[in-house]
Amino acid sequence: MSAMGAFLRRIRAVLSHGERAAPGDGALRIRAMCHYDVSPVVAIENASFGAPWRQASFARAVADPHHNFFVAELDGRLVGYAGMWVEGNQAHIAKVAVTEGYRRRGIGTALLQQLLDQARRLGLAQAYLEVRRGNLAAQQLYRRFGFRFERVQHNAYADDGEDALVFILGGLLEVSRPLAT
Repeated sequence: MSAMGAFLRRIRAVLSHGERAAPGDGALRIRAMCHYDVSPVVAIENASFGAPWRQASFARAVADPHHNFFVAELDGRLVGYAGMWVEGNQAHIAKVAVTEGYRRRGIGTALLQQLLDQARRLGLAQAYLEVRRGNLAAQQLYRRFGFRFERVQHNAYADDGEDALVFILGGLLEVSRPLAT
């Protein structure tokens, strides 16, 4: 079995059984973001995005009951985060980011799965998100989950004027989707 396959099996076990990972066991733990997570999340945000959110924006998101933000910990270290908010019967997925040295290990996949599971728990019928036209790795992740391209938002990003692609995933309440592999 591949290392990635074993890692994804550990992720599924943690997410499906609510197990807590013991420090140092190499298991990924996804939990709700707290106020004390804001500073490390901002560090990941600043390293990941050209137009990052400020610390105050994350602090407001943690306090707002319509926002749902989660962090990923590996061996006790915060290595990623993801967040969404509720808009009517939709989940607007706003953020998914993983520390550079931990990318391509299934952490972004686990975080996105957590957001979609939360959207289902909240009774939301669909999810949507915007992604930079040039962020092919993220687009590939979203397509694996069944997101489909909807439209282009021209000049969406203030830092460089890059277009955003809007992706939509419908039918969240129709079938429980398995973790993407």
